[in-house]
Order: sequence, then C-alpha cells, then structure tokens
Amino acid sequence: MRLGAVALIVACFAAGSSAAPRAVYAQDDLDRVVASVDGDPITVHDLKTFAAVNHATLTDADDLNSPETKAVLKGVISERLLESEVKKYKDQVEERQIDEYLANFERSNGITDEQLRSQLLTQGHTYEEFRKHARLELQKMIMIQKEVRQKVNISPDEVKAYYDAHPEEFSIGKERFKLAQILIAVPANASPAQVEAARVKAEGIRKQLLDGADFGKLALEYSDDDSKSQGGELGDFSRGDMIDPIQNAVDQMKVGAISEPIRTDHGFHIVKLEAHDTVGVKPFAEVSGQIQEKLVSEKAERQFGTWVDNDLVKQHYIETFN
Repeated sequence: MRLGAVALIVACFAAGSSAAPRAVYAQDDLDRVVASVDGDPITVHDLKTFAAVNHATLTDADDLNSPETKAVLKGVISERLLESEVKKYKDQVEERQIDEYLANFERSNGITDEQLRSQLLTQGHTYEEFRKHARLELQKMIMIQKEVRQKVNISPDEVKAYYDAHPEEFSIGKERFKLAQILIAVPANASPAQVEAARVKAEGIRKQLLDGADFGKLALEYSDDDSKSQGGELGDFSRGDMIDPIQNAVDQMKVGAISEPIRTDHGFHIVKLEAHDTVGVKPFAEVSGQIQEKLVSEKAERQFGTWVDNDLVKQHYIETFN
C-alpha cells in the first residue's frame, strides 16, 4: 500500500466533519449560542471545533467583537450555508458515479478495494460510510460546477496572454516520456506453450484496451508488475532510461497509443504512452487547455467566496447574538 493512504482515508472523513461534534456540544445546556442559521444554533463549542479543524486562531471564543472570533464565526456560518445548499444536489449523484469516485481514489492511492475496506474498519469506519462521504463530495463538485465554475468566463486572449507571460512553465529542458504498462510475466525457463499462452493473454488484454476498457483497472486485474497497484503507472523516463525493445516501440507511438505486446526477458509488456515532452517550449495549442483550466480554477476560487457571502447569505436567515 502506498505510504499515507491510511492518513488520506482518515482525512477524507475529517474534512467538513464539524457537524459530528456539533450534535454532542448542542446537548450541553451551558453552551452559549452565539448565532444561528435558519434557526440552527451556532455555539461557542462550534467555534472552537471549527478553529481546531481548520487550524484557525481563536484566543477568546466568547469575545464576538474580536477579529479572530468574527473570522471563525464567518467560517462556521459559511459551512452551515454550504451544508444546506449541497442537499439540493443529493438526487443528482448516481451510484455509478460513486463507484468511479471510489475506483479513482483506490487507484490514485495505490490500494485495492479489499485494502480500502480493511483500513476503513481499522479506523472505525464502514465502507457504506465512505460511500456516503463520496456521495457528499460529488454533490459538492456538482454544486460548485453549477453555481460557480459554469459562470466563469476566460477569453482566448487571456489564455494567450498567460502563455506569453509564463514561458518558463512550458519549457522542457530534457526529453521525457510518461508511461504506463501491463506486464504478463513469462518464467525464465518457460516452454514454448507457456510463452504462447502469455502472448495470447496479452493480445486479449490489448484488444480490451482498444475497445475502450480502462487501462488502470486492467492493470490492477492482470499485470504481474508492482506498478499494478498504481494502475500500471510507471512515471517519467528520459531517453536511454528504457530497455531497447520498449524504447524502440515508444519511438513509433503517438501520445495516448497502446503498444502491441512487447517481448522482453520479463514477459510481454503492453505499454501506453501517456505523455511525450520534447526539448523546447511546448506549442500553445498543446497547453491552451491546461492554461484555460488553471485560469478558470483560480477565478472560480475567488468567485466562490463572493457567491457564499452574497448569494447564499441572501437566501437564508442569519442571526448573531452579542
């Protein structure tokens, strides 16, 4: 399992989890109410919990006139507004989307479904709880896409201006190849029949890939290489880093292509060329989409706060008590 996977699983539940301790603190009759959103009370304990989770400074939670407390209270109110808003998107998430979310989580963290379930149990969570968390995260993504990102406009001139102003971001000093592979191993003293069986198996996997199957899923299922836990991802290579049979095949491939089974001493390799960077500045056409996404994300992040502070606030009844 990749280092840090357990921490990531726990962190997923920690994010936005202040609602859980809120229910406990609300039972404390001595806990002072400092504000409310649509009648839902916000207490001093809520402020302390929010500050702890978000590493915010909160010297005196009872002093509502201090800048520190005001900032934390604003954060709690925003959190409540978003909790209410995201519920509107509950029915827009399908089970298959949750399946894909979980599969991507496992692949990006180098763990299997069995390992995920085991680690969840170790940390006191169930797989169904994690699915509910995944649904909530997808609801948030849909909400932000609809309410914020879709309303962000970045002109072609802005994209080109960014490209011209940041040539260092798109300059390649050394040729690089990014590869993924599925290895069908062949024993050192394999018989001709064993070699042929491995070749046929590799051909069958390649056909599935050409028909649209997910490379990462097939790598996890079939590959005999350690990279299977990362969906077959091998990372970046410079020219000369690869053995000759693979380098020769890669030199004939376009980005995104799947090689025919490549025979080496290890067996049959099915290689995918995920990226190929040549020395020099990447052409604008090649990176314009990347720049567009970057600029949209940056502008959306700025507009997100405006949407919460202006639009959402107007849709809810908020009270503060000094």
